Amino acid sequence: MGFAALLFGSVAESQPPVLRSSVPAAEAPVSPVWVEHPEALAHFHRALEGLRRDRGRTVRVMHFGDSNVAADLWTHVARESLQQRFGAGGSGYLLPRGHGSWHRGGVRVRAEGRWLSRRRGFARDFGPDDGLWGLAGVGVEPEAGGARLRLDVPAGRAGRRFELHALGRTAPGRLAVKVDDGDWQIVDLRAPSARLVLRRWSLDAGAHVVQVRHAGGRPRLLGLVVEEESGVVYDVLGINGHRASAILHWNEPLLRAQLSERRPDLVVLSYGGNEALDPNLPLDTYAAQTRLAVEKIRALAPQASCLLVGPLATYPVHAARMSAVTAIQRSLAPSLGCAFWDSSQTSGGPGTLRRWGRYPGMVSGDHLHLGPQGYERVGREFAEALLRGL
Repeated sequence: MGFAALLFGSVAESQPPVLRSSVPAAEAPVSPVWVEHPEALAHFHRALEGLRRDRGRTVRVMHFGDSNVAADLWTHVARESLQQRFGAGGSGYLLPRGHGSWHRGGVRVRAEGRWLSRRRGFARDFGPDDGLWGLAGVGVEPEAGGARLRLDVPAGRAGRRFELHALGRTAPGRLAVKVDDGDWQIVDLRAPSARLVLRRWSLDAGAHVVQVRHAGGRPRLLGLVVEEESGVVYDVLGINGHRASAILHWNEPLLRAQLSERRPDLVVLSYGGNEALDPNLPLDTYAAQTRLAVEKIRALAPQASCLLVGPLATYPVHAARMSAVTAIQRSLAPSLGCAFWDSSQTSGGPGTLRRWGRYPGMVSGDHLHLGPQGYERVGREFAEALLRGL
């Protein structure tokens, strides 16, 4: 689902919003919305328990999804909850705004010059149809010399690192990286075949400025990472208009290499809204595509717990398709070794979003997305469900 500019414009870039739900208690769900088949989260819960005992560990969540994830509003609330309880592991996987998720962590990424997105969009490709994308479902390429990225990294703990993830391929391409006032370091991306190129730099506890610039050829940047040496890392990997079927178009060896490097403890898949809004997509086709997409992720990250999140509630006009998509995900989850969380129940189920629409900040003007306070409400419910029993 595409984003309303109003939603993005309502939140300051440099600071995550302080959100308070405007819905009275009477409009809350009758009971908490718990995770179904929570046994599928066993590995994730063990990893958190291990982190609680040993603060030197890292626990990673990778949250894939559509525009409701790309906003990083309800996911930001979940990240904050996890990091406050178990320790902050840093901002995680990043892209410049406008090319991926609207990340609301501490690190700010700004693009200078023109960068082109290469990604799978709403049932079509933007750029080459090669599937050679980063974990956020996109790669970015500088259109001309002079294009650069600037990362403003706030002060943190010692032992942090910055990572550059890029595409190695036969087409020549080079990027250059500079940390603070240091020298530019060239990263040559020429490789005999498509592969992940990963470079790391250590950062001390102070604030830093990291720059990445075009240094020649046709480089493709897949992603950037800023992490602490331990704690919870929550990667937000949403793309406006994305569907679960986009996963089937990813280059499998490249996706495997990236998942292997990130080593997620929990993979969350939040799709279904765009599919439900497409009357030309048969539901049996949706079910088959979703099964294949989840199976692909499960095969490439077998150690991780898996959680399917059903689409958010809508207005009544879309209730029938949303209910059908939710039922398909609920049915698929246990057969694929995944847990399931029905996000629509935070407002009462598919078709119930109108009750939130009466309160300021709860629903976006397009009646398809939530407002900032609505996302905050969903995020609190999600975090509570995710951590139940810990």
